[in-house]
Amino acid sequence: MFFARGLLGFASVFVVGDIAFPAYANIEPVKTINGKSIPGTIKPLVNSKTLVDEIRPDGKRILAVRGTRLPGTRVPIHIHEFSGLTCVISGQITDFVEGQNDNVFGPGDCYYMPAATPMSAVNLGKDPAVLVDIFVLPVDEMPMKVIEPGIQYP
Repeated sequence: MFFARGLLGFASVFVVGDIAFPAYANIEPVKTINGKSIPGTIKPLVNSKTLVDEIRPDGKRILAVRGTRLPGTRVPIHIHEFSGLTCVISGQITDFVEGQNDNVFGPGDCYYMPAATPMSAVNLGKDPAVLVDIFVLPVDEMPMKVIEPGIQYP
């Protein structure tokens, strides 16, 4: 798993322009990651704001969104058809990724979200976690696909 610690600004983040790769696997719905249920209540980010949403000269879309994950909440189990990057601005987030150890990330940490890999992220801390998610993807693709059965998510 790739992650970077100690990033203080956003400028270095945008070198992710070519980390998105197509996901060719057919992903089945799942209720667990690494055989474990994910703690927390499924809720969307609050105070979401699009920071960048532009089409690059090569026709791909670069999308950066900042949002706050409240304590005790999580994103449903999902995949990214194309990889992405999350940077933690404040608070902490626990990242659950199929085939990897659970990881806790704090302010200044960034982590890579591999394509076509079931994952979820939970705020298990006491403070809100402010995050920036960054994706490079085809114009007609969504950044995330929920694969947790029975979940309707914005």
